[in-house]
Amino acid sequence: MHAEYRLGVDDLTRDLFLAQDGDLEAFTRVVRSSESDIRRFCTWLTGPPSDVDDLVQETLLRAFRGLDSFRGDSPGMSWILTIARRVCLDNSRVKARQQRNSILMRNDRLQSATTSGQSSFHALADLVKQLPEPLRESFVLVRVLEFSYAEVARIQSVPTGTVQSRVSRARALLAAMYDVAIDTTVSQVASS
Repeated sequence: MHAEYRLGVDDLTRDLFLAQDGDLEAFTRVVRSSESDIRRFCTWLTGPPSDVDDLVQETLLRAFRGLDSFRGDSPGMSWILTIARRVCLDNSRVKARQQRNSILMRNDRLQSATTSGQSSFHALADLVKQLPEPLRESFVLVRVLEFSYAEVARIQSVPTGTVQSRVSRARALLAAMYDVAIDTTVSQVASS
């Protein structure tokens, strides 16, 4: 008998335990209830929406294959987002090998995107994607998906203080990058 029968276990965690016991309908519920959070998490971590569908699918496939490893020590969503994080890291490593861009090139893309009329959301997403991976992950989990620092610490397997530090550093870097983009755009307009 699994821990899903304990009181206070959320529906997703319960469904993961049921899926471990062979209940495929329970895993279908897992997919339905977690897919949008996985999608948002992967989108913020990796970028282009065209890749996100593959990342979501790979995350759910790995979760299905790894059902036996789910112990229920933390909520099921934390376990699934840990898998999504690994999928995104793997994807990022492949992309990094394929192309190495300088910070200046990324800033040029950001500036042209901002001046071509993209929304501030897209400009912010571009800035977030420029953050170093550990900072980006922590920032997205805490500030976008609204997980607590403790939950993010479990997902990332780091101390809570590390998550707090990463989020703080991410915010400072985003502010600095925003200032640089604004200064450069103002300079370009002034010289036109």
